[in-house]
Amino acid sequence: MSRIKKSNYCMTIFILTLIFVFTMGLTSFAVDKAISIGTGGVTGTYYPLGGCIANIISQYLDGVVATAETSGGSVANMRMVQSGEIQMGFVGATSGYRVFSGLPPYDKDPADKVRSIAALYPETYQLIVLKNSGINSIGDLKGKRVAVGAPGSGTEYAGKIILEEHGINYKNIKPNFLSFGEGVTALKDGFVDAVVIFAGIPTSSVIDVFSTLDVKLLSLDPEAKKRLLKNNKLFTPVTIPKDTYRGMEEDVNTLGTPALLVTNIEQDEDFVYEITKTIFEHTEELANAHARGKDITLETATIGLSIPLHPGAEKYYKEVGVIK
Repeated sequence: MSRIKKSNYCMTIFILTLIFVFTMGLTSFAVDKAISIGTGGVTGTYYPLGGCIANIISQYLDGVVATAETSGGSVANMRMVQSGEIQMGFVGATSGYRVFSGLPPYDKDPADKVRSIAALYPETYQLIVLKNSGINSIGDLKGKRVAVGAPGSGTEYAGKIILEEHGINYKNIKPNFLSFGEGVTALKDGFVDAVVIFAGIPTSSVIDVFSTLDVKLLSLDPEAKKRLLKNNKLFTPVTIPKDTYRGMEEDVNTLGTPALLVTNIEQDEDFVYEITKTIFEHTEELANAHARGKDITLETATIGLSIPLHPGAEKYYKEVGVIK
């Protein structure tokens, strides 16, 4: 199924769900629970995939209406799940772990009520530059204008770790704290020289920039990559195949980290059990709806979790034999 068809599928299901809810609301249907799922910017992976998960929940759980909400990304979602402002959220495993554990700069306000529902898919580090920019390695970014991600996002946090391992920090570049879409627009308009994106591939904003500009993705330095894998257990090696985006000329060697779906420990155990069960009983629909949906499997649901499982999710995984 093409990306356009997958996007249309999600939108169709969403519209049909709204019609169903509205129609039944006029008769006998009652919404027992409305839940918000914090995602990210509209041009990343969190928001469209979150919409697909919200549609599955709304369609198959009686009395529940789920909605995907745009947000500032991982750290913002951790904060909102912690406070109860949203009921579920997408979180990068690396930044989520630091916020949960209260590690600097989050030591004064840890999000210790957050719990995992599932590891969903690998997020991939993508660094985009113009082919004619003269930037051929991450080390070449010194003195350049770099869109490093929205402030407090998983991209900004995890991307900073990767840059620093290459000798790049916010003192020797000109950081621009922009979302995926804003960063791509800034690259198009000549306001930045590079864009950092940490998202599931293919990423819509990266598809966009490859279709409109002559750009390339940079591979990580092999030695820096080895050190990152040794010192950061949540990173995994990832290869972006050269046919991922139009105009790519070679495979790109980079890193990834799991994207997690999280909730609050105070959410009812039976309710989280039903949420988890509903998602994993309809993974085929998720795979048809979004490219990253095919990565959502029971076999990988508990791999790379940096935040403890919610008891409701744990109950489901034990029931189906994923964990003992």
